[in-house]
Amino acid sequence: MKRKVIMILAILLAVGMTLTAVSAEDSWSFNFSSEENSDGGSINFENGKLTIQGIEFTIPDGYEMDESSKKVAEDAEDFDAKYSACKFTKGDDEIVVNVFFTDGDFENLSANNADQVEKTLNDIKGLYEENKYGDNTPTFTYIEDGKVVKINAPNDEIIESVMGK
Repeated sequence: MKRKVIMILAILLAVGMTLTAVSAEDSWSFNFSSEENSDGGSINFENGKLTIQGIEFTIPDGYEMDESSKKVAEDAEDFDAKYSACKFTKGDDEIVVNVFFTDGDFENLSANNADQVEKTLNDIKGLYEENKYGDNTPTFTYIEDGKVVKINAPNDEIIESVMGK
């Protein structure tokens, strides 16, 4: 009986060490949601922290990711770039975060319609639209790390919270 217990413990120890080695080698991650593709797109959401294309955002408590709306390295419609995006919902409220990227860096933004105004949120200058999508929610667009970030949320305070600066 004593031999069986020792043998079982030895087997469990060997299996545990093997799984540890495999998980370290493959960089396993136990994330709520993580996705990458061969076009360079990446999205990771874990414990209220969203990372898109290497830029980190903070999603307020109570918002849940809408997995069906996730986009990873899709072609942008308005200009020559790709984008990754996520949507989060809390009742009727939505937060949408988009990150546009190219092989190079974006260097500046310019208003492309009369509704966009220059504004600073969290000490970051960008373009602000009061009602971009016709739902009375603001959208703030700015450049970070050579990428264009666009956040649409119920109000400025939530946009600033998502920016997390």
